[in-house]
Amino acid sequence: MKKNALAFLGVQQEEQTQVYLMLATGFFMGIFIATFQVTAESLFLNKLSDQLDKAFLISGVLGIVSTLVFSFFQNRIKFVTLTIGSMVLIVLATFGLYYFYHNSNENIQNGTMFLMYCLIGPITAILLLCYWGIFGRLFNFKQSKRIIGWIDTGQLIAIILANFLIPFTSFLFPDTSNYLIICNISVIGSLVCLIIIAIKFNLARVSSDPTGKEETKFSKILKDKYILLLSVFLVISMVTFSFNQFTFQTLLNKQYPDQRDLTNFLAFFNGAIYALSLLMQLFVNDRIMSTYGIRISLFILPAVVALLSVGALLAGGLFGYDIGTSPQTYIYFFLFVAVTRLFNSMIKDSLENPVYKLLFIPLDSRYRFGIQTKVEGVVNESGRFIAGIFIFLFTLAPFFKIVWIPVIVLGLVIAYFRVIQNLYQEYKNKIRSKLEHTDAH
Repeated sequence: MKKNALAFLGVQQEEQTQVYLMLATGFFMGIFIATFQVTAESLFLNKLSDQLDKAFLISGVLGIVSTLVFSFFQNRIKFVTLTIGSMVLIVLATFGLYYFYHNSNENIQNGTMFLMYCLIGPITAILLLCYWGIFGRLFNFKQSKRIIGWIDTGQLIAIILANFLIPFTSFLFPDTSNYLIICNISVIGSLVCLIIIAIKFNLARVSSDPTGKEETKFSKILKDKYILLLSVFLVISMVTFSFNQFTFQTLLNKQYPDQRDLTNFLAFFNGAIYALSLLMQLFVNDRIMSTYGIRISLFILPAVVALLSVGALLAGGLFGYDIGTSPQTYIYFFLFVAVTRLFNSMIKDSLENPVYKLLFIPLDSRYRFGIQTKVEGVVNESGRFIAGIFIFLFTLAPFFKIVWIPVIVLGLVIAYFRVIQNLYQEYKNKIRSKLEHTDAH
């Protein structure tokens, strides 16, 4: 049955062991991502929601630092060694957060909650860099093209299961922070899978060619117009996502002041995002890509976000956006904000990210891994940091209103469309140039 299922998905006999191990690695990573995100967000928003603006800023800084360090070592040690080392550090960090939360005074406990929330983005970014980095070294380009559309299905299924099970396990974990135990068990599971992969398969080794380090420096790669556009696109995408997330989480604690209610809502909400992502990945993505191509696929997210942002703006203007002044009708604004957050996350995870990865294919294969890590890691977290700066500055202004953020998002959508148009044109130029170069040889 398993063999038939994999054969149906286009997996060759000799690829099955690698596929099973990658699915298992993704499954354990998915459990970690789901439980860590819900735990950190619930604890933080329930007690420290007034520090949300600072947390976005610090999260961006930590994201840039962690991905820069990851990129630095990628060209200097074997990638599998870097991945295993990163996973060990995540295990130690999760254990440390659990220890200090349960064995410290209130000030240190609050600091632990703040740090836990700030680490959601950086840890998730490192895990995904590890996962996709191993995937890229375990399969060649022809194999990757067949498998990339569904290889993270194990991760998605785990995230969905973990999120939906959290509300039903409250009798086992009455204290939300105890879900960190599940986080540690799951990340150790991923670590074991990666060690098995390292033992059983010869992954691509780091190149000893000194030009590799030189060609993947930021000062070098950002001179390439195509890579610059890839970077600008990712920054706009992350800033848009962060603004929608900030609006949603600002309203969330007012809507669910009770700790357990907040935990359960976040679990169901995140579970719904990933369940819809899985359905879209399985039944919609291939049709969109095959029928409309890369350019239209990238237009879908900003178009949907723009439509829902207009709805949020109208709901806030007509029915109110503050639960204190409009307790009966405020819910309309909250619903539009929540749905915007849901679709932004769903389409980003299920469609935009896989399509975006395809845009790295025209790059020189000798340097592609290094460039992709820097862009998807450091540049992506730079977008989070830029959003954090603007959010922090906005909240300093006493006249700033949360209903203004949909207007800012609409401005970002305009930039989104322009960058996609230019990026797609450069993508075609890169493909044409690569084909001409191949023909010439």
